[in-house]
Amino acid sequence: MELFEFILLMLAAVSLSNLVNRFIPSVSVPIIQIVLGMLITWLPLHYELKLNPELFMLLFIAPLLFNDGRHADKEALWKLKKPILLLALGLVFVTVGVMGYFLNWLLPVIPLAASFALAAALAPTDAVAVGALEQKVKIPHQTMQILEGESLINDASGLVSFQFAVAAMVTGVFSFKSASISFISISLGGVVLGLLLTFVKYGVVNWLRRLGMENVTLHMLIEILTPFAIFMAAEEMGVNGILAVVAAGIAHSIGYKKMNPEVAKLRVVSKSTWSVIIFVLNGLVFLLLGTQLPDIIQTIWSSAEIGNLKVVMYTLLLTSAVLGLRFIWALLMDISEGTQPRGPWQPRFKKALILSLSGVRGTITLASTLSLPLFLNDGTAFPARDLIIFLAAGVILWTLLASNYLLPLLLGKETQTEQEEEEIQAKIEILRNVVAGLNELTTDQNRLATVQIINTYTSRIRTLRKDEKNDTVQRSLGLSVLKWERENTLLALKKKEVNPYTAHRYLGKINQLLFMHTRDACYKKELFPVKEWVELFGNLPQVRLSIRERRAELTKLRIRNITYVIQQLNGLLAEGKPDMELVSSLILQYERTLLHLTRDESDTGNRKEFDTSMQEVARVGIQLERDNIQSMFETGRLSRQGMKEMKRDILFMEHDLREETS
Repeated sequence: MELFEFILLMLAAVSLSNLVNRFIPSVSVPIIQIVLGMLITWLPLHYELKLNPELFMLLFIAPLLFNDGRHADKEALWKLKKPILLLALGLVFVTVGVMGYFLNWLLPVIPLAASFALAAALAPTDAVAVGALEQKVKIPHQTMQILEGESLINDASGLVSFQFAVAAMVTGVFSFKSASISFISISLGGVVLGLLLTFVKYGVVNWLRRLGMENVTLHMLIEILTPFAIFMAAEEMGVNGILAVVAAGIAHSIGYKKMNPEVAKLRVVSKSTWSVIIFVLNGLVFLLLGTQLPDIIQTIWSSAEIGNLKVVMYTLLLTSAVLGLRFIWALLMDISEGTQPRGPWQPRFKKALILSLSGVRGTITLASTLSLPLFLNDGTAFPARDLIIFLAAGVILWTLLASNYLLPLLLGKETQTEQEEEEIQAKIEILRNVVAGLNELTTDQNRLATVQIINTYTSRIRTLRKDEKNDTVQRSLGLSVLKWERENTLLALKKKEVNPYTAHRYLGKINQLLFMHTRDACYKKELFPVKEWVELFGNLPQVRLSIRERRAELTKLRIRNITYVIQQLNGLLAEGKPDMELVSSLILQYERTLLHLTRDESDTGNRKEFDTSMQEVARVGIQLERDNIQSMFETGRLSRQGMKEMKRDILFMEHDLREETS
């Protein structure tokens, strides 16, 4: 029971971290999660978490790397293979060698093999942290592609180096020649096994489909189990499980490109499911670090070997060394330009600096150090394990802070703001084009359905605009509509074109709403609009109207008022008011209500025909949106990420349509 409560608390903390980030956007989510993890240890819980290093590697690293492989941009990987490989392989091995000796020299208390293990853990970058950072600052597109490709490959190369270093530390035996041969063999073996098991998995899935088993839940469960099964199989066969799951993830994404009706629904469900899994796993890793830190800090603080101030300075010095080595490597190899010719010195310097500060350490570094074994083969405790985890956590924090506060100074926020505004305007233009296209295709038969669909697009436009004055303008328009209805009802009453009893009751409700929103005393005086006894006695016979007659009179008055309101709103639209989407949305809502009120009794039961018409209009809107998205992307007004987001929304809408028709 205590374990279950602890898990629920951790999941709640993951959600809370994003809520806190909403109010403190200047602090990154991983830092908030580490702090929350430390706070959890102060709660009066009866459960003490003890991490199993092997289970930690399987539970966190396998699905994270599998997901990275699934989302790898294979075209960018091939196009930028030179800079990616120089970073993901060359820089990793240089970091392990240089930083390993540097750590052992700086802190002799950490054995050389353990120093290499920490250096290997610090070598991989975290694309998730950089991806979150891109929401704040506009990292150049090519640089971002290099970082994403690097993180995919250097996760594997760094973790393989880490495993070799740990094995050397645990067994006390290390041979560079045998390690190199072993590295190549188990790495190739991991890749081959990952691809082979992926093909086996596809064979099983196709066999299940031939049997008619198209259950999305079953296939989704198989997909979730895939990285764990492949990692365990690779470890059992003595090959590298990390490269196996990365290769499986890439092969899995290639398989998804072969679209057919059977996997369309699974693809939509898969995206949603994996986004939740990765979100939770990334959050849990940093929360777990937070839960481990208090004991580790206490151990380090109480140690007589290293002073408290010194150990903090060591983390800062280590961070500077890691980022400095990355900067020198990027500058010397000129990898920020890929295979292009070298440019002027100053732009190259800035690009190398951006590339080095973007090298944030995160989940993989943390997962690696937390997976360090507790004991060596001879039964003694792993030397300086707490110190290694503390140093890794310090480097993660310093790199997160550097990327959060130094990169914006280097890149500036104005460029990103302008880019975001241009992207939002492009999306708004796409949706407006869809609305215009649907208006052109409107007929008397599909008018009601078209109004319904157009209203959803105008709502999306208002959401994209995020106008701070939107609520005020909306309230103002709402009050204007009420006043127009009041004005038209009084006019109809004066001309005796409406039933007096119905008109007075309607006026009473309007006056009540106007007084509630404006607190104007004139409306309070008119809450009972009948002013003369003669008028009251003239209305008494109307009370004897049947319910059906009252309903008919009320419908007649509402049709009259709505028609008048639509005329007034169209007048505002003709004047070119700045809030066209809001006015258009109100017009559509009132037109839809008017169509409902004016339909014949025989039409009221024809709900199925209306639903069919709405689905047809929705499909036309989706196709118009898809065409406009492609056009905007080809002209360069919409980024690749923006295109992916809008196409993802289209997939969800198509999924909903299939659900409604099935």
